[in-house]
Amino acid sequence: MKLKLMTFLSLSMLLASCAQDETRDEVMPTEKQTVVKGNTTSRIGLTTLKLLKESGPIHPQVLNTEQSLVLEHDNNVYRLIMQNDNNLVLYRERQGYRTVLWHSNTHRTDVGGSRLVAQTDGNLVIYTNNNIPIWNSNTAVNYYVNNPHFKLQLYSRAGAAIPTGYRIKVILGGNNEERNDIIVEDFY
Repeated sequence: MKLKLMTFLSLSMLLASCAQDETRDEVMPTEKQTVVKGNTTSRIGLTTLKLLKESGPIHPQVLNTEQSLVLEHDNNVYRLIMQNDNNLVLYRERQGYRTVLWHSNTHRTDVGGSRLVAQTDGNLVIYTNNNIPIWNSNTAVNYYVNNPHFKLQLYSRAGAAIPTGYRIKVILGGNNEERNDIIVEDFY
């Protein structure tokens, strides 16, 4: 009887401890971020990010097949393209080279063209031509998002323990604010 009681109490304490850790993970950020108002430089831990350029001035709500969102900086072209193979791909293009920085891994030849849509529920979704979702950013909210859109942002990145490089983000916006970082890729 004592053994059963001790096992029950131990298990209860373990479960309570795990629940606290889970709650703490959601509340406490893993990275400390400090942003100076009016400045485009931010510090995340020991890493400093400086905004170099943003795509625009128009930020789309939809990318149809073979349409792309482009950001040009320092003889490089950063292109987020909805390809005709249903794959959303972020490329870095420079004289004679094309490098994949990120892709949605939704390559399908059996469904035809697709489109990327920033929805009024706060989600970014790839739909096939049959209106079937094949990828989403999992950022839906339970309220209406006015003027949903997405854009590219390019940052320089430096830190004490890392080589100098770049960070590119695909930002999902709406309600006159940047709502979510959907894609974040670091490169040199």
